[in-house]
Amino acid sequence: MLSDTQQRLAEWARWVQTSDSGLRMGYNRVSLVPAGSVAMPVCSDEQALMVDRAIARLRLRDQSMAEVLVMAYSYGFSLTRIAREAGVGSRERARYLLGAAEAWIDCALHAA
Repeated sequence: MLSDTQQRLAEWARWVQTSDSGLRMGYNRVSLVPAGSVAMPVCSDEQALMVDRAIARLRLRDQSMAEVLVMAYSYGFSLTRIAREAGVGSRERARYLLGAAEAWIDCALHAA
């Protein structure tokens, strides 16, 4: 189900934020962890790397969809900000690209 994939993407984003995975895509790292506290990733490294590889394959296939996906999950950008930062036009276009990216990742994870 797509909702399972969305959950895995959210867990992957938290894993990226709490580890030094090296994913940057040209944006400043967002720290959602309050100073002085340590948040533990909610998924294993193996699961997170599986999602990470799927996103890397998506990036090779469609750069815009990958950027929109990372902006939404890893950086928590609004659809309006995603549209502006990714240069995709409108909120609706950003929403469409995000949905397409989620579906692509869902398929890639279930095919693996």
